[in-house]
Amino acid sequence: MISAPRAGALSTIFLALLALPACATKPTTQTGFLTNQAGMEKVSGTVRAQIERQRDLSALRAVQKLTLLPAKLQEGGDIPDTITPESRLLVLGELDRQLCFQLSRRFELVGPEDPSAARVQAVITRLQETSATASAASAAVSWFLPGGSVRLPVGRGGLSIEARLDLADGQQAAAMAWSRGAGVVMDEGSLSEVGDAHRFTANFADDFADFLVEPGTPKRALPAQDPCQKHGARLDLGRLAAGQVIGLHVPRPSNPTPQNN
Repeated sequence: MISAPRAGALSTIFLALLALPACATKPTTQTGFLTNQAGMEKVSGTVRAQIERQRDLSALRAVQKLTLLPAKLQEGGDIPDTITPESRLLVLGELDRQLCFQLSRRFELVGPEDPSAARVQAVITRLQETSATASAASAAVSWFLPGGSVRLPVGRGGLSIEARLDLADGQQAAAMAWSRGAGVVMDEGSLSEVGDAHRFTANFADDFADFLVEPGTPKRALPAQDPCQKHGARLDLGRLAAGQVIGLHVPRPSNPTPQNN
């Protein structure tokens, strides 16, 4: 049982954390990867992510098949030199995996040899490091607090991505600039230097895939041979369970396809 003085101190820490800015999200980027950026509209009402986007819905209605090109790092992007090549590949591989999982439920995924398919590609424009030390300290504090995890106001990571869908003729039919940083509450930390960025790839993939179809469009049934099988099982229960036990995000190893620059 926690003593009264200790419980009071923890409550004070908790209230102080809640008084801090809820999010470390930086603005979306403007790198030139997306065309017609002057027509991008900022999405209002989002709580955690900052999003700008545009689409030609009539053109998207005609898209049945997609080729997913490997994700890449934007040349000259905001990628700290301290993030190792292995960690960069970890995020790229997870971004490919999550996009494949989400897009395959909305479109038929085919190889790049199909000239009739639209093409999707994403670029990472910013990586913010996650501090393992701060994450561990946050997990220790969260252990004694009700209501989920909290994060200390230092060492929180983030991710910024730009993605586009080009039709078979090369015309851009959809674009999204997306950015999210780890918040003070309900965003578990990680011992990986890219733990937050790795986790946020799933949020981006879901937002982007949803944007490519009309609201309420039912998801497709997967074919007998999963087009994303090279990325492994769609649900890694062991990793999720391990993360819940220690209160930290455990990145799933990736074997990303070599980048096509």
